[in-house]
Amino acid sequence: MTAAGRRGTHASLRRLLVVLSLLFLAGRAQARSIVSARTALVESTLDYLNIPYLWGGEHPQTGLDCSGFVQRVYRRAGLAVPRNTREQFKDTRRLGPEEVLPGDLLFFSMHDPGSSKIDHVGIYMGKGYFVHASVSGGIHVESIAKPYFLSRLIGIRKYRGF
Repeated sequence: MTAAGRRGTHASLRRLLVVLSLLFLAGRAQARSIVSARTALVESTLDYLNIPYLWGGEHPQTGLDCSGFVQRVYRRAGLAVPRNTREQFKDTRRLGPEEVLPGDLLFFSMHDPGSSKIDHVGIYMGKGYFVHASVSGGIHVESIAKPYFLSRLIGIRKYRGF
């Protein structure tokens, strides 16, 4: 091979390495940005703590219900989710307990435990805690390990785009 041919081959290899490096770094940046987005979403839930529950409520000044709370938090993170709990459930993907990450959604059957009738949603915060809007406590943090919640848990879901 001539010197010109070797230079051309080396230049091609350098370009290939640069492209591969950029692809690798882009993947890492995207993963970091998803982690950052999830962290920001969970942190933003804290801004709503102690806001009273209001069935059908969509505004912090007057009160929020569980699905209105989820919709508002996700919208603030740039994600459009449906307004009611059942539609939010349909618009998500099932996760196993080992796959749950902060920012994922927990769906419950509060009024008919043991059934598959979805009527409540909360946002997983990490380390076994979730934040939700309840009739008795407004927006607050709870442990998912409490038997009351575990017995009513229907599914752990991931919203598309997360």
